[in-house]
Amino acid sequence: MDTPRVCYKVEDPTPGPLCASPPSRPSDTCRCPHSHRLALKLSCAGLILLLLTVIGLSVLVRVLIQKPSIEKCRVNIPRIVASSTESPIQLKCPKDWLPHRNKCLQFSQETSVWKEGLSDCARKGATLLLIQDEEELRFVKNSAKEKGNSFWIGLNFSLPDKNWRWINGSTLSSDVLQITGDTKKNSCMAISKDKVVSEDCASDNKWICQEEPKRSEIRCNDS
Repeated sequence: MDTPRVCYKVEDPTPGPLCASPPSRPSDTCRCPHSHRLALKLSCAGLILLLLTVIGLSVLVRVLIQKPSIEKCRVNIPRIVASSTESPIQLKCPKDWLPHRNKCLQFSQETSVWKEGLSDCARKGATLLLIQDEEELRFVKNSAKEKGNSFWIGLNFSLPDKNWRWINGSTLSSDVLQITGDTKKNSCMAISKDKVVSEDCASDNKWICQEEPKRSEIRCNDS
């Protein structure tokens, strides 16, 4: 006769869901230590720094190569100031003419009467000199001192109004010119190294012509 089996119900002492363990990584996964990652970052930073250094050196070399050409261009530009502001236009005077501010001046080699000086300047497309201010007067006197002569300028004594007039028709109204000598009919103005003198227009002197400088673009080669 079979012996009856007895079944017992065992209660789980730890109710609730069991904690699942994290999935294991594949065996071929690379595990980089912290020191390796730091070394990698430092290497990347070093490469970037090296690249910036190479770029900086390339720019510096290019600047140094171009600098002589720029300086050469500046040397070839006549030192003429047309106005108080800089301009990309070069002012060029004819050969044997002296640049000064916004004018080109020529001191004649021959001597003659005032009217001959007036005609000679006109043939050259110029006029006898008109003095603008004290600075220009000093410049002309210094130039005349080097040449050792008196020079006619574009100023004569006009009748019947008895005024000194420039050849452009304007009256001498400035005290810049301290005139010496007799002022009378047929008087014309001449400048020497140390004075401005009234002389007979039939006297023989050299003369000073003036004209506006030609304008041309400044071009410099990169080579």
